[in-house]
Amino acid sequence: MARKPAPRIMTHEDAEEILSPGDMPAPRLAPLRDPGKLLAREEFAAEIRRAWAESQESFLLIGRYLLTAKSRLQHGEFMAMVASDLPFSHQTANKLMSVARFVEAGEVPPDTLPTASETCYQITTLTVEERARALKEGVIRPTMRRQDILLFKRRIRAPLSETEPERRRLMMERDRLLKRLREIDQAIAALDESKKADAEAS
Repeated sequence: MARKPAPRIMTHEDAEEILSPGDMPAPRLAPLRDPGKLLAREEFAAEIRRAWAESQESFLLIGRYLLTAKSRLQHGEFMAMVASDLPFSHQTANKLMSVARFVEAGEVPPDTLPTASETCYQITTLTVEERARALKEGVIRPTMRRQDILLFKRRIRAPLSETEPERRRLMMERDRLLKRLREIDQAIAALDESKKADAEAS
């Protein structure tokens, strides 16, 4: 079955074309169908998938609105808007803008992104090498949780103080095995000499 192409994600430039200073329309999402009117499995699945996708589109669009507002409004006016007119903090606004900027830059395939804004933000904190590894290992995926990426970062960023004891143990084990290998080689060589001496004596 042919894979459906990923839906086009509106960019910051697109947002600038439709937004004017001080004008921040809410995302226009089609209303979900009444759950009480759904009967078939396919109907429930379709509505759940749509709601899941729309949750991602909502926070990405909000991030783009913020980027556009920040580029058009004066610095003090933008900060005042976030502080007084919006239902979230400056910290949340910065995270939403970081995610929107990250997606627009094509840093990660859109169809691999989760639908939670905080989880997406955690992806933006990875280095290029870490992100490539997370994609390869399947850590970055639509169903990932925030905990998944936090555990991934903790695993690959373990400080030397945590890994050094294990490294020392492995080095000692390697030295022990190398010593044992030398002893085995010497024993084999002695057996070969003894066998050779017996053959010459006979």
